[in-house]
Amino acid sequence: MGVTVKEVAQAAGVSQATAARALGGYGYVSPHARRSIEQAARKLGYRTHAVAQALASNVTHTVGLVVGDIENPFFAAAARGLSDVLEQEGYTILFANSDEDLEREQRLVETFRSRRVDGLAIAPSVSTANRHLAELVAADVPLVLFDRPVRGVKADVVMVDNKRGAQTAVEHLLRLGHRRVGIVSDAPEIASSAERIQGYRTALASAGLPVDERLIALTGSSRDDGYRAAKALFRARTPPSAVFTANNLMSVGTLLALRELGLRIPDDVALVGFDDLEWTTLIEPPLTVVRQPVQEIGRQAAERLLARMRGDGSAPRRIRLQTEFVVRGSCGEGSP
Repeated sequence: MGVTVKEVAQAAGVSQATAARALGGYGYVSPHARRSIEQAARKLGYRTHAVAQALASNVTHTVGLVVGDIENPFFAAAARGLSDVLEQEGYTILFANSDEDLEREQRLVETFRSRRVDGLAIAPSVSTANRHLAELVAADVPLVLFDRPVRGVKADVVMVDNKRGAQTAVEHLLRLGHRRVGIVSDAPEIASSAERIQGYRTALASAGLPVDERLIALTGSSRDDGYRAAKALFRARTPPSAVFTANNLMSVGTLLALRELGLRIPDDVALVGFDDLEWTTLIEPPLTVVRQPVQEIGRQAAERLLARMRGDGSAPRRIRLQTEFVVRGSCGEGSP
């Protein structure tokens, strides 16, 4: 059995309550008493009970992180950026996966609250249902949203300019002469996807082209969903000559569908993807992409969360990072 607070108090010549405050890191303890308690604790080999300290001080040094899909490399990279910052400040990250399901996300938020995390970083599964997030704000739980905003939730958001990035990608395809440009995207209930679809539409409108709804393939969030949506798109009577995929899983699904259908890139179909991962340069031809600063999204989300956990009461910020358009060979334009 370990050394108790009572034993430390007796060795230091103070009351048990005073020793508990000093060892738990809460309440007032005179400098002289604190030194005596710390010396006694070291001499006796006392080890702080983390759970008891958390209950006493209301600080657990834990942060809850909720992502949409744990298998999506985007979230892995964002989580790395976030953890690099928070772990240096002594926080432990509790990682959870919503599967892009609102009810699951709500349950996870409640679980994290019951575990008394000091703050939450969330990539929301939908952009409209906000009650569970609004309740966090109302309860003064430090909250940062990343990759996706939610209407009506007054919290910091860190994301990229999704609309501009998607618009740039589609404009590139239009400059190459394509007039039947399709899109494969997950559902617009996800705010970042909605913005990318909007960017697609804006690019066509700016070029004076009508939007053919038959070229817009909206699906679920998995690679297999992207595969099925792309396969149906290219089996249509008038398939696109080029396609923009709205995230890395949609890109992989589309590539699988094109290979199965015997369509070659870029000879039969030009392709631009949103997200730049290592595999995009390992395929032939390499994929032209909209690159996000993914780890920087995580790092800036962590910085905002740290500020909130330290008492920053300023107005919520919406931080939009810029994307980079990287030309490779998947549209037939060659490397820059």
